[in-house]
Amino acid sequence: MTTMTLACGLLCTQQPATEKPAPILTTDQAALQRANQRIKTLEGEVEALRKPEVKKPKAKNPTQNVVKRKKAAPKLAQTYEVTAYTNDVESTGKSASHPDYGVTASGARTKTGHTIACPPSMAFGTRLNIEGIGVRTCEDRGGAITEGHIDLYVAGVSEAKAFGRQRIKAEIITK
Repeated sequence: MTTMTLACGLLCTQQPATEKPAPILTTDQAALQRANQRIKTLEGEVEALRKPEVKKPKAKNPTQNVVKRKKAAPKLAQTYEVTAYTNDVESTGKSASHPDYGVTASGARTKTGHTIACPPSMAFGTRLNIEGIGVRTCEDRGGAITEGHIDLYVAGVSEAKAFGRQRIKAEIITK
């Protein structure tokens, strides 16, 4: 070999003929390769989640590290926005000839001095003692009845209008 050939062989960046050139990937092939790698990673994570957890041995005295706390008493008394409604079209959108006229959402018939409409968080049958009014039972719902709002059933439109909108304290006495 000549000095020139040897120098060229050491300095040239050409690969010897025995090595294959690295393949050139298209954009789609590269995306597919990344997707396959992500799938393998996710499969590994799923497999790790499937393995059963090792149960810790129970302490000899299971209550030794337990801190007892009193549960907060449910909020039974609060101030509600109280309005009044009737069976008439002004309140329910139903005329006296409608088959569901006077029927509450619970299926019971409206009764003066008994029925109230309450928010969905109160179960039907919940009884409230409304200050200055008396005990009433949650038997109805209403589109405008939201949390903190009670609608008191009364017999006539004039009575409902006279009642207006009031803030009154009420206490849940049964759930």
